[in-house]
Amino acid sequence: MIVDNIKNTDKYNCLHKDFKIVFDFIKNNDLNKLECGKHQIRGDEVFFNLQEYETKPVQKLEAHKKYIDIQVVVSGEEYMGYTNSDNTKVTENYDTDKDVMFLSGSVDKIKADKNVFLIFYPQDAHMPALCIDNPKHVKKAIFKILI
Repeated sequence: MIVDNIKNTDKYNCLHKDFKIVFDFIKNNDLNKLECGKHQIRGDEVFFNLQEYETKPVQKLEAHKKYIDIQVVVSGEEYMGYTNSDNTKVTENYDTDKDVMFLSGSVDKIKADKNVFLIFYPQDAHMPALCIDNPKHVKKAIFKILI
């Protein structure tokens, strides 16, 4: 997992051939003005889901196999739970169509707001949308990059 300030995205373009596409998209588009839903950048290889929701005290711990997540909070703030998937147990088997499996385990919490991006690789189990103190409204872009 990688967590950094959004102003430092250029330092990570070398990690995957499609990171630059995603980071350029973030820099050149006002994500707050886009409608929620799925947005294609390059077919099923690079796309993002824009979501709005209320944060909660507890969420499901998840991991993916086919895609790397780059998550960017557009408005609001939340905690993201994180642990290495080696430290978890599978509670719901991997769904190939949805590219997700659900897990149980302890997580460390990281604060995510509009100044931060988070990169989750397949070994990075994560628990999104956790509230900080009280539930809050969040708008977030979840970019998916085919491995």
